[in-house]
Amino acid sequence: MQGLEPVPAKSKLDTVVDRLVDYVSRNNYSAGDKLPSERELMDALGVGRSSVREAVRKLEAINALEIRHGAGTFILRTIQPGEILVPLAIREEREGLLLALDLRRALESEAAALAAQRASDEEILRIEERLLVMERVHHEKGAALEEDEAFHRSIYDAAHNPLFEQIISNVRGPFLKFFSGAVKSTRIGESSFPLHRELYQAIADRDPARSRAKTIELLDFVEEDLRSQD
Repeated sequence: MQGLEPVPAKSKLDTVVDRLVDYVSRNNYSAGDKLPSERELMDALGVGRSSVREAVRKLEAINALEIRHGAGTFILRTIQPGEILVPLAIREEREGLLLALDLRRALESEAAALAAQRASDEEILRIEERLLVMERVHHEKGAALEEDEAFHRSIYDAAHNPLFEQIISNVRGPFLKFFSGAVKSTRIGESSFPLHRELYQAIADRDPARSRAKTIELLDFVEEDLRSQD
């Protein structure tokens, strides 16, 4: 029919990504776990080195994997087979991140409010456990970017809507990369650090309005940190 283009077949890369996602799911990997070596993944997936590297890079782009040079590749968040894996086009310089903050304010504040309403007692405890780890690392090292990420993920989980985790992780990924390489990274988050406990307490008190407000307050400090990186 004139005017219609054929639907392209799934690319080889997408097929390899699907296999890798299925491999992670079948082997019950969870956030924080280290993936096997590149050679082991090549053997397990039945593909070449370049295919494995491209698939890993695509999953890194949506904040599902993290490549730590010299240490290996680690799970940042688990994804389900069949999940739509589309990285958001967020520029990783300051102006692009400032635009993305509008999305974070809307999404993360609602996730926190829903967590205050929906979280089980066990999930409240898990949020507190992640908070305690974050506080310990912050006091020991002065920066706790990964632990901060884990704390917020526990809140998205407690909202009982997997789309929060999928979408917010895409949005937060460029922020993590930016602040990881920031000149003042050891001081990043100092001013907002006490608010994490206040956010936890608002959720534990089952107070959606206060949970929403504390999240917005936290992200206002993120904006200040962004603007301070000149």
